[in-house]
Amino acid sequence: MTNKKQTTKRIDSFNEDGYVDIAKKIGTKTAGNTGFSLTLADDALFAALYTGNGLTKRYIDLLSDDMVRQWFTIPEDTEGKMLNYLKNLKAKSEFKKAIRAAKLFGGAVIFMVIDDGREPNEPVDIKNIKSIKKLKFFSRKNVVINDTNYYSDPTTEMFGEPEYFELYPEGGIPTTVHESRCLVFQGEYYPSEELGMQPNYEKYWGLSILQAIYEDLEEYGIAHQSLMRLLSKSNIDVLKIENLMQLLKNPDGQKQLAARASSFDLAKSVSTTLLLDSKESFEAVSQTLTGVAEVFTKTQEALTGITGVPVSIFWGKSAGGLNATGDNEVRVYYDKIKSDQEEELLPNAEKLTEYISYAKDAGLSFDQEYNIELGSLWQQTDSEKVNMRKVQAETDQIYIGNGVYSPEEVRESRFANGKYSIETDVEGEVDLGSFEDDTKKINSNKKENEK
Repeated sequence: MTNKKQTTKRIDSFNEDGYVDIAKKIGTKTAGNTGFSLTLADDALFAALYTGNGLTKRYIDLLSDDMVRQWFTIPEDTEGKMLNYLKNLKAKSEFKKAIRAAKLFGGAVIFMVIDDGREPNEPVDIKNIKSIKKLKFFSRKNVVINDTNYYSDPTTEMFGEPEYFELYPEGGIPTTVHESRCLVFQGEYYPSEELGMQPNYEKYWGLSILQAIYEDLEEYGIAHQSLMRLLSKSNIDVLKIENLMQLLKNPDGQKQLAARASSFDLAKSVSTTLLLDSKESFEAVSQTLTGVAEVFTKTQEALTGITGVPVSIFWGKSAGGLNATGDNEVRVYYDKIKSDQEEELLPNAEKLTEYISYAKDAGLSFDQEYNIELGSLWQQTDSEKVNMRKVQAETDQIYIGNGVYSPEEVRESRFANGKYSIETDVEGEVDLGSFEDDTKKINSNKKENEK
């Protein structure tokens, strides 16, 4: 097992000739959050944040959930054999665990238990795969890569990549496995050499996605706690007692004063009537909270800006402002998730589906190329679907009327395999001469629909 050590490096020289305010600790070596510092936290901190901080847990779970939420389809898998095989392997669940661990700790591995007649530390004999029995997820902390475990031949495409992983099951015996039997998920990019940090701290894996934002999450938690305390003290009770200073001068007077305050609080909590001495008076002083909500909202917006998760998704509330929908921010977020899917999920899914196509018990043809189409996170409403199909039907009517394609081709293209599609497959050559007129008609119809 690797022993992670906390590494700290502070860069203070950038602001030596700039503005310095000793009282506010700006531009000084004790600048704290106003200076630039880098502290590489360990797995224990990230585990504690995920377990004990609801906001951190929500952020990590959002990313991992959205990465696999719509999963993927395989158009060539017309009988659903591939997807059923993946379902039996609980692939979606194991992928989600691995992505969550990669986001949280900086890396993960899924070990594929493959029956191909070879040992786990040998490369997969892809043409002799009888079955893929199980997918087993391992967090980075349970995976070790020794210096001798890397490909050393500079003429191969795998040069510099791990050839073997040492897996440490919880309570089990460590096992060395070949990389061809593993699906690897790496963490965030870590420029260790440029920062002058310890080069082996995050060798190969990468950093937790929380590394850059955990202090911001912590500060938001402090702001939230401060707001709750402020609300609890928004009303201050003032009880005026005659000769108060005289009572405070001796122990007996202090005890009498404490007893009086206790009886006052008790009476106030159980009754709407307060009994006061003729020389006592009571008043409640209310503190104004004007502007607190706006400041807190800005704090939330700043946090969503850092995480890249829209307000409507992160906080579960609608976007503010006149005619604001938040659709643009959501689309940007979904595009980012899709980009991450293409980098992290897609290569591993392609590797797994290729192995399944060779598995004897899958009943598939390895000669068939299986393409993976990632599911779209942006889902149309029923109203949007109806409007889209209406426009598509009008478009089809124009093309059919001009002889571009036949009703049979439309039917086959739109409703093949029991699913609606806007793509049209046309047999033979298409006369493009009338396309310009068709486009004008389509645009005219769209304007009429908008009216």
